[in-house]
Amino acid sequence: MKVGLLTTGFPRFEGDCSGSFLLTFARGLVGHGHTVRVLAPEPRRQRPVARWPGIEVSWVSYARPHALQQTFYGSGAPDNLRLQPLRWAGAASFAAALYLASERELGDCDALVSSWCIPSGWVASGTAGGRPHLCICHATDVRWLSKMPGGGAVARRIVSGATSMWFLSAPLRDRFHETAGLDPSITSSHVGPMPIEPPQTPSETRSELRRRLGIDGFTLLFLGRLVPVKGIDNLLRALATLPEPVSIRIAGDGPERSRLGTLAHQLGIRATFEGWVAGKRKEALLQACDAIVVPSRPQDGLPTVLFEAKARGIPIIATEAGAIANHLQGDGRTLLVPPNDRVALSRAIRQLQTTRETRQTLRA
Repeated sequence: MKVGLLTTGFPRFEGDCSGSFLLTFARGLVGHGHTVRVLAPEPRRQRPVARWPGIEVSWVSYARPHALQQTFYGSGAPDNLRLQPLRWAGAASFAAALYLASERELGDCDALVSSWCIPSGWVASGTAGGRPHLCICHATDVRWLSKMPGGGAVARRIVSGATSMWFLSAPLRDRFHETAGLDPSITSSHVGPMPIEPPQTPSETRSELRRRLGIDGFTLLFLGRLVPVKGIDNLLRALATLPEPVSIRIAGDGPERSRLGTLAHQLGIRATFEGWVAGKRKEALLQACDAIVVPSRPQDGLPTVLFEAKARGIPIIATEAGAIANHLQGDGRTLLVPPNDRVALSRAIRQLQTTRETRQTLRA
């Protein structure tokens, strides 16, 4: 079967965090014998040349000159639009360009998958033409839909052209249907996190991995995009208040990289910026560090790293942002704290740092 995937972001290269869960999703389809044709916004800089077996990516141009294509990537569409409201013009032009590209390039696809209900879900529902259509809804797009003028009509249009809906949490599902003015029971929907890469068995012991990576002492791992919504600045400031030093490996990249590096230096934090990581390097960091920390601000959704950590039995410190608490509340491997609460975050880190038994229990 050939599947058309419409999205507002897709990895531009191996290890790119932008839409990385969609690459995992597409690879899963390929692993089941299907092929995938992706439509994603073209970055403003040079067009990517990344290739993956069974996956064809078509980069949709939505503004000229290319320098005006600033709505997606970088800090991500939510922050891009918040910081520069004029970029909403790019969001509108991308919706139109995506519609035309879907009609032109996905006509031979047997089914459609859309990520972000607006604009991708709206476009896919309008071009599915009776074909199966799975619409993946996240946190920010559901919030936008509930607040935008005519959001109810847009939501009903999406439902009318979607075979099934996928939500990160039950509250998001309910909010979407409330916006649409529809009973959730009349739609086929799935509630759950985005897919992850399965754990790999390392060829080295954990002690050997730590020696090779230069990890000594209690070390946290952050894995994700370096953008404001991830709350990494709050994490660094929380680490600075600890009576004993804690090391942090920050794996990822983004527009906040330089500012965070400067902040870590000013605070005297033992922070190592890994850049983009994937494959064996990513697996090694997951296995070697003592805990994953996810300091997300309230606007974040449901980071997939949480489930990568769960799949490997790694202790987690996370804020109750977005849909995180819906999935991890009461999980014995997770310490949850309120978002933007540096004191609570520092206390949770200290608890793991000083109590070896707690770390062993969470890993077990």
